Amino acid sequence: MAGFGKTKEADAEVKAEKELLATPAVKRTNDDPFADLRKELDLMDNAPQTHLFMGIAGHDNTGKTAIVTDAFARWLAMPERTEQEKEMQLWIMDFEGGGAANKSAFHRDNDNIKCFEPWVMMKNDTTAYNYPETHLRVMSLTQFANDIAKKQRDPEYDGPRLWGFHVTGVDLWDSVCINCMRIVDLNIAKDGIEAADWNKKVGHQWDWAIRKTRFHQLTGLCRGLVKSGVRVFWETHLRLTNYSWGKNEEGSSTWRPDWEKASNNFVYQILICERTDILDDDTGEVVKSEYTVRFDKSKTNARLQGQKRTTLVTETGKEPQWYGLPELYDGTL
Repeated sequence: MAGFGKTKEADAEVKAEKELLATPAVKRTNDDPFADLRKELDLMDNAPQTHLFMGIAGHDNTGKTAIVTDAFARWLAMPERTEQEKEMQLWIMDFEGGGAANKSAFHRDNDNIKCFEPWVMMKNDTTAYNYPETHLRVMSLTQFANDIAKKQRDPEYDGPRLWGFHVTGVDLWDSVCINCMRIVDLNIAKDGIEAADWNKKVGHQWDWAIRKTRFHQLTGLCRGLVKSGVRVFWETHLRLTNYSWGKNEEGSSTWRPDWEKASNNFVYQILICERTDILDDDTGEVVKSEYTVRFDKSKTNARLQGQKRTTLVTETGKEPQWYGLPELYDGTL
């Protein structure tokens, strides 16, 4: 019969659909197919929440790292902190070394600030960074942070706790992703030395999507941290750019954060750190410097959009006046 085969196929589809509906989508635990999700829902009521995924950009020596470490130290010292909260930590993925320098200079006795070295060096005669191993180490450290962030939401958890996760030199992370693309994915260089030779061209424009994917592996993990209640800070330098390449950047470029261009869409706040120097009319020497922070993007508090704050004033013959950025620790953002 011509329709017999189709009838059997229809019966098979109905049977498969019934089996699918009868099979739990998750593994059974104690005869409750949704035990894990039920536990997650219970923990969600008491979980620490944050919406702080912040980009901090500026030229060198504009106070980018300082506003974060100061905010953490001030938050930690607040009298309302519980004994559990006093044990929370700020982790710094220190690509450019500014985190370690800042801790040594201003927070030497604060053991709650932990600086991680992301760079891995080559082990052969070539003195260069091992970019593939550096990429793996960054992924491993950020996955470790996510593991702690999820566990600390459990009231019975007893271990290290994360207040914040700070990446210094996101532009250097971008360079790691570019070199990994050239070394590992496209196989046009054997190490960091060869990868620096731009005469070895990337064959196709669409190959740059590999670099973008590698970059946003860190983005995804950091978004996971934010969802688990950890504040994330991405620190980077400024670059004269319109986020295109080569001659396309000429003419319409402005000073923007030096990172993968889609990053603007993922962070909820962007702070621009600046320094204004006042010169002596006669000698031309700097007699006063004002360090400021401008809220270039404030998705979580519209009242801060475009606002400017003074964080530090230095003046010849006077003690420096440090104000910090209260918005990072007083809940304003």
